[in-house]
Amino acid sequence: MEFCFSSGGVRALIGAMQTPPFAGIRAAVFDFDGTLFDATDAICHSLNAALVAHERPPLTRAEILPRIGRPLYEIFQTLEPGAPPERVQSHVDAYREAFWPVCLKLTRELPGLRACVESLRGRVGLAIATNRSGRGAQYILDGFGFGKDFSVIVALEDVEKVKPDAEPVLKACAQLSVPPEQAVMVGDTPDDMRAGRAAGAMAVGMTTGAHSAVTLREAGAYAVLDSLAELPTLLNVVA
Repeated sequence: MEFCFSSGGVRALIGAMQTPPFAGIRAAVFDFDGTLFDATDAICHSLNAALVAHERPPLTRAEILPRIGRPLYEIFQTLEPGAPPERVQSHVDAYREAFWPVCLKLTRELPGLRACVESLRGRVGLAIATNRSGRGAQYILDGFGFGKDFSVIVALEDVEKVKPDAEPVLKACAQLSVPPEQAVMVGDTPDDMRAGRAAGAMAVGMTTGAHSAVTLREAGAYAVLDSLAELPTLLNVVA
């Protein structure tokens, strides 16, 4: 069974159900970019800085958006097919050099994040499964005051297979000591939905990224939300 909620629709629908569809959830695993934070400006700045440093033309924002969420090495590899590994890695290094000075200044927390964390804190385990580096994720979390709220971060360097493979979600659940069947995977991309479903978790889509509710449902979302503030009600966990 699948559900699609818009803001304001969650409470009424769940209140009408004898058994809420997300009853028994003990953990929430979140994607990072486009789900918790909007780092689009920082990503665009850094990606184009890396391209220009390698004498390549910058991309438009519209060209960059569909690539957000994929590993950096993969992004640069697809932008220059056939490039030797050392050149691809040089792009990655240039990106990171440009990213650190601006990442907090050009990143914003998405609406509803703080209310969501405050409601779920201490009630369900909170984890992150991201295709970005763990260092980058932790730096941004610390910078916005969420450094201690997510007890588990499964990042690019922690897995052999990234999302849409189930491995990041399964590792996050294992570290939380929660079966994936008692977890939700919350994300803004089709890869997040596929990873959650493949792991056996309930997939919850967010329209806060670059993908529509229709696209997220087609990728396997059980529910689609417009704001993280709706998530505690969906899980029937309200402070």
